[in-house]
Amino acid sequence: MIPTTGLAAPPRPHPITPEQRDRSLVVSIVDGCFHGGMVGFGETYVGAWAVFLSAGPALAAALGSWPPLLGAIFGALAVNLVDRVKRRKGITIAGASVAGLVYPLLILLPLAFPEFGAHAVVFCWLLYFAGNNVAGPPWNSWMGDLVPPARRGEYFGRRSGLINAVTFACLLLAGWLLDRFRASGREFDGFVLCLTVAGVLKFISVGFLTRVAEPPYESGTGDYFTFRQFLGRSMHSNFAWFTYGIALMYFCVHLSGPFFILYQLKTLGWTYSQLMISIGVQTVSTFLTQGWWGRVGDRRGSQFVLVASGAGCAVLPLLWCFTTNYWLILGIQLLAGFAWGGFNLATSNFLFEAVTPPKRARCAAYFNVITSIGIIIGATVGAFLVAHVPGNWKLASPFLVVFGLSGLLRFPVVLLWLRGVTDGEKAHVELRERARQIAVVVKGDPGDAQ
Repeated sequence: MIPTTGLAAPPRPHPITPEQRDRSLVVSIVDGCFHGGMVGFGETYVGAWAVFLSAGPALAAALGSWPPLLGAIFGALAVNLVDRVKRRKGITIAGASVAGLVYPLLILLPLAFPEFGAHAVVFCWLLYFAGNNVAGPPWNSWMGDLVPPARRGEYFGRRSGLINAVTFACLLLAGWLLDRFRASGREFDGFVLCLTVAGVLKFISVGFLTRVAEPPYESGTGDYFTFRQFLGRSMHSNFAWFTYGIALMYFCVHLSGPFFILYQLKTLGWTYSQLMISIGVQTVSTFLTQGWWGRVGDRRGSQFVLVASGAGCAVLPLLWCFTTNYWLILGIQLLAGFAWGGFNLATSNFLFEAVTPPKRARCAAYFNVITSIGIIIGATVGAFLVAHVPGNWKLASPFLVVFGLSGLLRFPVVLLWLRGVTDGEKAHVELRERARQIAVVVKGDPGDAQ
């Protein structure tokens, strides 16, 4: 547990000037672009690294589920430290630095323990998510205070678009390098090179992060609440309704999510270049459309974007069940970039809109804990289903079962649950009434549901 007693609070930051704010917003984009380079060279290919080290469905599920849960717990603990020291910048930088240090470990541990190489990747990824999620809630609160409310949709849409462009360029280069090394029988060396570059880019990102100004952090005793109190308020909280809806969505997504790389590399027999192009198409699609989603969100609200893009996300895994044609799959990835770009942007923006600034870091941490529970349950159920598909089912791959189930379950979550989310930080509702309305719709009697 992160101690919060006996700590001397450092001097609090001074109010920032408009010039400092504008300069910091530009520097934050540069920081994000180097982070995007790290994602392209490293984070994107960690799953492939685990598969290369002989990870099967169970370890793939563990890699995609346990790290987010541990990271969310560390993030929740870090919020207590934010409230104690009244600073967010130092905590964010420390967490991001830990994440950067993971990249050398991803190389060294499999070298030291080759028989447990894939297990070592899971262990390292636990540390990576712990560092990232220690940084995440303070960063959300910090940036929420730094970016003017009227500019959030446009700014984060533009920032995300540029980050995705850099990510795309780096994942293209990384995929090309991996294929070249594989062709020469040096696949291991190719992964070592890409992971090393990713670690360097992460620390350059941290260097720029240190140059972003931090507005003063304000919180009072009324802004503190425990995780148990958060759960106790759930039936009267719009943000809780949103959180549980996203957790259900992540459960559905991770029924299938951890297994796509296994399916692509092992079942379909893709090369790293094919994997890279597939991911790149999705990244470009996100880059080209996320700014548009941001403008739509500024006009129509995050709830509209959440539902519209969420419906697109529900279709995606179903499409994978009907084709193994590479070019058609690239079309699916084009739609995936469009849909997930809107969904992720709306999810992030809703946190800024629905929560007052002093509560933002704590709500982000509790949000991550609850949604991570959805992730780990979904991945565990998905791994169980893949391992127990009856042998007499004439399927090209057992993964198709979880792909289809994942898509079908997303529709009711989006159309019945997330449609009940209300934009605006003062929105409060009776969740029991919403649950009753959903029950009426499911029973086929929509007469009383508005």
